Amino acid sequence: MHRKAFLLVAASMAAIIDAASAQAQTQTAPQTGTPQSSLGGTTSASPTAGSASTPDQTPSDQAPVDPAGVNQAGVDPAGVDPAGVDQGAGDDIVVTGFRQSLRTAINQKRNADRVQEVLSAEDLGKLPEASIAESLARLPGLATNRDRGNGTQISIRGLGPDLVNTLLNGREVVSAEANRNIRYEQFPAEMLSGASVFKSPTATQVEGAIAGQVDLRSVRPLDLQKGRIAINLRGSYNDVADDIADAKPFGYIGSISYVGQFADDTLGIALGYSGRRQANATVRTNIFRPTNSFADLNGDGQGNDNIPFGFEALVRGGDDIRHGGVAAVQWKPAGGNIEVNGDFFYSHVKFDETQRGVRAEGLPFGNSFANPTLVEGFVTGITATNNNEPFGLDVRNVNEMFRFTDDLYAGGLNAKWSNDGWTITTDAGYSTTHRDQRFVTLRTEYSATANGIPFQERAGINASFLTNPGGVPTYAFNRDLTDPSVNRISEFQIPTNGGGAPLINDELFSLKSDVTREVGGFIANVSAGARFTDRRKDLTQRTQFGFIDAAARVAVPADLIVGTVRFPGAYADLPPTLAIDIPGALQRFFGTIDPQESFFDQSSSWVVKEKTWAGYVQADIDSMVGDMPLTGNIGVRVVRTSERSSSTAIDGQGAVATATPFSVKNSFTDWLPNLNLTLKLNPEMQVRVGASKALARAPLDSLNAGFGVFTSGGTPSATGGNPNLEPFRAKQFDLTWEWYFDRDSALTVSGFYKDLDTYIFNSVTPYVVTDAGGNQITGTFTQPRNGQGGKVKGVEVLFQKALTFLPAPLDGFGVYLNYSYTDSKITVAEADNAIGSLGLPGLSKHVGNATLYYSKSGFEARVAYRYRSAYVTELGDTDRLLYTRPEGVLDFQTSYKFGDTSRLRGVELLLQANNLTDEPFETYYGDKRLQGRYEKFGRRFMAGVGFGF
Repeated sequence: MHRKAFLLVAASMAAIIDAASAQAQTQTAPQTGTPQSSLGGTTSASPTAGSASTPDQTPSDQAPVDPAGVNQAGVDPAGVDPAGVDQGAGDDIVVTGFRQSLRTAINQKRNADRVQEVLSAEDLGKLPEASIAESLARLPGLATNRDRGNGTQISIRGLGPDLVNTLLNGREVVSAEANRNIRYEQFPAEMLSGASVFKSPTATQVEGAIAGQVDLRSVRPLDLQKGRIAINLRGSYNDVADDIADAKPFGYIGSISYVGQFADDTLGIALGYSGRRQANATVRTNIFRPTNSFADLNGDGQGNDNIPFGFEALVRGGDDIRHGGVAAVQWKPAGGNIEVNGDFFYSHVKFDETQRGVRAEGLPFGNSFANPTLVEGFVTGITATNNNEPFGLDVRNVNEMFRFTDDLYAGGLNAKWSNDGWTITTDAGYSTTHRDQRFVTLRTEYSATANGIPFQERAGINASFLTNPGGVPTYAFNRDLTDPSVNRISEFQIPTNGGGAPLINDELFSLKSDVTREVGGFIANVSAGARFTDRRKDLTQRTQFGFIDAAARVAVPADLIVGTVRFPGAYADLPPTLAIDIPGALQRFFGTIDPQESFFDQSSSWVVKEKTWAGYVQADIDSMVGDMPLTGNIGVRVVRTSERSSSTAIDGQGAVATATPFSVKNSFTDWLPNLNLTLKLNPEMQVRVGASKALARAPLDSLNAGFGVFTSGGTPSATGGNPNLEPFRAKQFDLTWEWYFDRDSALTVSGFYKDLDTYIFNSVTPYVVTDAGGNQITGTFTQPRNGQGGKVKGVEVLFQKALTFLPAPLDGFGVYLNYSYTDSKITVAEADNAIGSLGLPGLSKHVGNATLYYSKSGFEARVAYRYRSAYVTELGDTDRLLYTRPEGVLDFQTSYKFGDTSRLRGVELLLQANNLTDEPFETYYGDKRLQGRYEKFGRRFMAGVGFGF
């Protein structure tokens, strides 16, 4: 499959080169026209709004650069004028699209006041990828997970989403997840102008990140030098969705953006809308977590062999619908000492998924076993037969629905006044989100009849599995899973451990003010400022259950049967199962579905209020070491955090359970000094040093004050959150060497070291209760807590080069390559994990990206491959940690934009293919021979057209 994909890409690239050659022979010299900004089709390399830039010396063949990144002559530091015509080469080369986005990005990286990476839009409404997470994952040291085939969350330098802070236009935003983590697919890539990833902090920077901070940016209308309208329409196709009854293979992405300037270019307005519908379509198998069966299956005399609790096979299909809108107003009155920016963002995500298949549970106990295969005491294959035990093997048809809607509103107002060396900036921001989620499982059980009365059949039913690491495991059953008279509806659940039906609200207000004074000399500027935030997040857990007595169960009515689930492709040998009309069956057998917060749900419901007060002072450095310029900043940020967590304690040990509402306060103060220095060794080469202390606050759901205590078998067991958690804290150091050896090229090497003082993880600790007789009994308490941290260190290498030295038409080729190595000895002793300690969640030792692109005469094509080695992850449907196998994803994109002399000027045709090799997502339990999930997302294709006016 990989070979076929590469041949397809090679053939496409060859065709584009031939077309480009023919075009180059007939095309006249392009007209430069009116200048456009870095968001336009032909662009300058000026930084996007809000990125940090400082005056920079440039190579001798380049013009000087002003602090905005564009020199006074109108020629950018890469030697490109605002119309995109190369001024240094003396020919008629137009630099646009992907090559220009890379050029803009390295220019901003070069001029930054800290260690950072930059993602720049190719055009208005067009980032390099359809997903902002996948675009970010192309940057050095960044990686994304894959959820249903989409990039959703980001890891930076081996540290997972809990240690990443995300901003929108420089402000924190709320999250519809229970924690603080942002799901990046909620932000339409078409609505963003780019992003900066800050790897070393400054005192002026919002605190809250140890791994790194991602600042997503929407367009500022006056940063474009000309008004524009951009329309993009794309149709999408998912090849695996064709084989899933609940999925529609075809979808769409559409966006429209408008930017206009008024009142002699002192007032700018930007408006944008993006809509998407794409298929949710996956196929997967899953071997559940190993459990000590107290059986000796390998004959070693030790009764401690581990058997998976069960296994399943599922097809999932449905709709992923998203609507988003942005609006921005920018005002710069004549005189230039006042600037006001207002922006607003809205996102609506609707997720509707149906999951069908088969699930076997209860393998370790109450069964007899045959044909076991083991790996060092862990069963990888077995046949289990129920010995007529109620806690033994159960085999069920799976018919489940998972749905949620997220609505996010975020906006702010920023005002800046500058005069006579003083700059005062005030910024106010507000964001709020609401999630309504529901997971419903309709369960069947084997039924038989005796004397005309149905009963649940247990005795003699069996199931077998055999794992197949790197492929689909083998499953077999001794009952027909498609027979509606045998597989009868027994119950439905909206359970907490499946996600339940939570309502989540998150609201955040922020206000900050900064003052900067130009000083001159060694200290160029001195800045001071303060920031206040007020956040409130609540989660209300809701559940519902319904049960049909075994004697009242009937064969599934024919009008409720929607078909037979037959697994596609590589999964075709799995047994077929029964597909049931879920809403219809729920209404007929159980009535109205209306989940509510139950008595026992109270400990899972919570409110967390968090306020922060921060102040900082920073000095910007501008000096010389001999004949070498030295720039940077030194400062300190102090932040006070105050938290109050409210929930309920459930004591379920007695005959009657009791509920006690309570709340817990916690507060802490952190001093965060930092230093960033850049020494320019010569016009092309520079060295950066960064040193700092940083923090990342605990996930909000981990701060839940609620807990429940129950007694099982005489031993108390408690679970809950921990409102007294301290944040993640770290001391960190960065050292980078950067060589910008021509306008499109860079070679950078970065080393980093982080010393985490503490790390938050779920733990099991002793818990002592006193029974009715006054006896003290020791049980267990599972909760998050602060544990020992450790070291994280690594190296990142970036190389990018436009191969303009090649003869035409090959001079349109270019490469973009990066690699990062990260190592850490930090381990996490995950609760109830039979395989012991795990590595740091989100850490892949090896992460790499390779992109080969072609850009010339309006033609573009690129093939991009991203790789990450094995890492520990938490799966949302299990809430457990396990390893993900190494994975590599291959994407391809090609486009043609009609030139200024064409009657179709402003029109662009696009073809994109993602996950060309249909790379599986596979997990394992510590040892790669112990298979967990094996999932395929299919390939996604998009074709469309863009218009720019």
